Amino acid sequence: MSNFFSEKIFKEIKKTESEVVMKKNFLSENECKKLLEYFKNLKNKSVGKSKSVDREESTKIFFDFHQSELVKKLKLKIEEHIGEFFVNDFQPHIITCRFPLRLHVDSGKNPNDVIYKNVVVPLEVIYDSKKDFNKPPNTIIFKNKWYNQSSLFTKQTSSNYDFVIKDKNNNFIDIVNILDFKKKIQNISNKTFSYKGNEFLVNERFKKYIDSLSKTKRYNIRTDKHILNNKDFDKNDYEKYMTHQPYEDCQSLEIDKVISWEIGSLMTWDRSRLHCSDNFLKNNVVSKTCMAFFTSKTKT
Repeated sequence: MSNFFSEKIFKEIKKTESEVVMKKNFLSENECKKLLEYFKNLKNKSVGKSKSVDREESTKIFFDFHQSELVKKLKLKIEEHIGEFFVNDFQPHIITCRFPLRLHVDSGKNPNDVIYKNVVVPLEVIYDSKKDFNKPPNTIIFKNKWYNQSSLFTKQTSSNYDFVIKDKNNNFIDIVNILDFKKKIQNISNKTFSYKGNEFLVNERFKKYIDSLSKTKRYNIRTDKHILNNKDFDKNDYEKYMTHQPYEDCQSLEIDKVISWEIGSLMTWDRSRLHCSDNFLKNNVVSKTCMAFFTSKTKT
């Protein structure tokens, strides 16, 4: 793996690195509710730099720390714990996940950026009300690090036009090349279409959704360069946490921390760390919402 950052920037990044931290009760339940209400009200509005991206697997609502007193105070409160920071090339957001986030790293795309901490604050977890067993979702932080641009780690590489969509049975399916998928359904109407072993009901609404996805290139590149040795990933850990991702993608990984979500907690780790969600769908979680952003430090 080549180093994306210059030697000088790399040294500065290494100086800021530290352990994974979780601070419980960082925000009260009432503060979380206020933030959720504020962010959701932004979704269909144009406030400052705010915008939203709504897909089947997730919804992101973007914001700017300067757009209200509520988020200004929030930034100051976070800085009391991690020190001063700024957000560079990917806007702060809340994200509601309906499909687990796969193995990735949020290292950005700026080789001159002194990347600092991932910051995550869980705000809401929705469970399946029809089932009795509820278990909180987890965030998995690995010991493995990455000093290249933001990436999704998988052996199924592509040209950044990959999306997770639902099939006719409401299962989430990873479509590695949405452009190829779009081409194959363009002459199909109101029929079931089989694509690499999965069945999709193709109607005009579905085709419009696929067309909208095809016009957006993913921020993260897909790569398998995270695999540095032949060490197999622990199969018990895989069955417990990682079944939303192919087992072969986990080769050479080693878990550092498994952080169970607690609403209002503050979770931070180095932006160079590989991480992912657990397969929360197995634990009757329908969706989970958190505030997330990726911080940087000023060059010294």
